[in-house]
Amino acid sequence: MTQRSVAGVIPKVIAGVVALGLPGACSKSEAPQPQPVQPSSTPQPAAPPRAKKAPPLPPAKGPPVRRDGTMYGTSELMGTTVSLNVYVGTEGDAAKAGKAMEDALAEMARIEDSMSEWRPTSELSALNDAAGTEAMEVSAELFEVLDVAKRIHAQTDGTFDVTFHGVGHLWSFKPGATPPTADEITAALPLVDGASVELDARAKTARLPKKGMKIGLGAIAKGYAVDRASALLRSRGFANHVVEAGGDTYASGSKGGQAWRVGVKDPESQGSLGVLSIRERAVVTSGDYMRFFEHEGRRYAHILDPTTGWPVEVSKSPKSVTLLASDATQADAYCTAVAVMGPEAGLRFVESRPDLDAVIIDRDGTVRVSAGLDGTYEPLPPARPEQ
Repeated sequence: MTQRSVAGVIPKVIAGVVALGLPGACSKSEAPQPQPVQPSSTPQPAAPPRAKKAPPLPPAKGPPVRRDGTMYGTSELMGTTVSLNVYVGTEGDAAKAGKAMEDALAEMARIEDSMSEWRPTSELSALNDAAGTEAMEVSAELFEVLDVAKRIHAQTDGTFDVTFHGVGHLWSFKPGATPPTADEITAALPLVDGASVELDARAKTARLPKKGMKIGLGAIAKGYAVDRASALLRSRGFANHVVEAGGDTYASGSKGGQAWRVGVKDPESQGSLGVLSIRERAVVTSGDYMRFFEHEGRRYAHILDPTTGWPVEVSKSPKSVTLLASDATQADAYCTAVAVMGPEAGLRFVESRPDLDAVIIDRDGTVRVSAGLDGTYEPLPPARPEQ
């Protein structure tokens, strides 16, 4: 993943926190000194006055607060745009909020440094490099993500599988890409085996038993980073906020006492099909319209079926899945699994889980809404075409 340095974008968050320096007074040694008076009948001019010390700068007021009482910050992380909306109202400490937002973005960057399979120096890359050898001690954070991933792998009958990267690294979904050969996929497919990942909770170790196995956390670590940023903001006293990272959103608290409103994107336009009113819940959207390429008349989207090693066939894939769960880590993973299952099987799975809800958009534009979203999801009227 490409990442722009957090430092390069933080001024968008904390503009105004650091006051600009002003020219100060001369130092004592530099101050003009009075000249000795020579005997003369001509009056001598008075010595110039010493330069006055510049007054102290006023305390920083922090970044501007928008009319709706929120502060906004953004960055480029994990290959996508990350944004923070923090509600401070009219009496909130904007400078303190700006620093918390800066630290929240830095926390997300730290998670990416640890859990990116594309960074050779990451902790996850070290685990992948050790595949087929002894168990490796890992951080509590990485262990937690792997543990959640293994649990959801079992619950979804393997439609979510972080070891898909054993095949996934063969694919690129940039425009103009070409698919790997069938022989390459067949050779790599035995390395996709999420059930075989060995985790020892007491020793905090992980092991990939087969040489060549590779874990990719692209469908769960982004949600985890969102959760960590949200936790940091709450710990700093800013419980009312929204953290969003390329379709992974967590809404905490409220906006001036009102629920946060999150749009469900229309895959066919820049607008929204509906709006979700939520508090203390994660919303994650995944769709085959986001990343894809076409080759020899066939469309290949980025959502891979880990049981085949190939992208889910267009005819069986929903246009998009918007999934709600208690946290973004789980919502991220379940959203991918439901997208692989397909619209009908995916909705049945969601309805069987009281902790999950979903809005699924079929290929023909049919919108399927789980029963638990009654009163939470509000469809919007179709956008009028531009005249």
